[in-house]
Amino acid sequence: MYTRWRLYILAVFLTIVAIMMLGCRIWRKRGHTFSAFREALLIVGVVLIVETLIISTLSNFNLGVILPAFFGVPLVFVALVLPHMLSGALAFLKWLIVACYAVAFVIFIVCGALMVHAANEGEHVEADAVIVLGAAVHGDKVTWVLENRLNTAIEYLESHPDAICVVSGGQGAGESVTEASAMKKYMVESGIDEERIYTEERATNTNENFMYSKEIIDEVVGENARIAFVTTDFHVYRAGRVAAAQGVDAVGIPADDVWYLRLNNFLRECVGICVYALRGDI
Repeated sequence: MYTRWRLYILAVFLTIVAIMMLGCRIWRKRGHTFSAFREALLIVGVVLIVETLIISTLSNFNLGVILPAFFGVPLVFVALVLPHMLSGALAFLKWLIVACYAVAFVIFIVCGALMVHAANEGEHVEADAVIVLGAAVHGDKVTWVLENRLNTAIEYLESHPDAICVVSGGQGAGESVTEASAMKKYMVESGIDEERIYTEERATNTNENFMYSKEIIDEVVGENARIAFVTTDFHVYRAGRVAAAQGVDAVGIPADDVWYLRLNNFLRECVGICVYALRGDI
């Protein structure tokens, strides 16, 4: 099924690019000037807008879904009106757009480097307890994102038989059970001894994930327990900083992201890191 979706999305993007290139060529043959640079801006902008339209049908609507279109619309606008942006208000708008994209590019580079570095820190971590951060469930079934996190935790527990696991997550809108209970059910069905799994069912955000899970670990293992946490790879850095801000010394173990959401999640996480930094939360 996943391969079929890959081919479907790739085919849509390639078809759009081909149509755009053909349209630009026809436009030039009719005597209109349309440079390769403007053509590139137009194609990239349209692809980003279409990406938002496609992902909005495959994922819950959130900031990450609309961000590609947010960056794509100005590119299409500039591609269409660039020859007229030589003076006056349009010239100012052009350079404002350039400045905004330059700042965004720097933010993406810095945040991307932080995410990659944090995700690699947990490669050989040794822990007495592993916290699995929750994510949305459909009814009582774990989503693909959460399944990846749980599979990563399962692999760790199988190779570290003395470690315990705390699955953390309360019950959100549209969920018939708590995230933690659905997570424990999945892990038990995957062969993990249920006595090694502790459920934390109150948390509604990352701060509470660590706060309430640490209480369980202190009681079961002790205050000096070595702690690791599992979350999706792009989220390891911010989650780790949230833990540190609460005095929880924990190392992140990255789980794979859903492939077709990588761009959306990366953009949303960059915004999240900036917001948390501005608020002083990390």
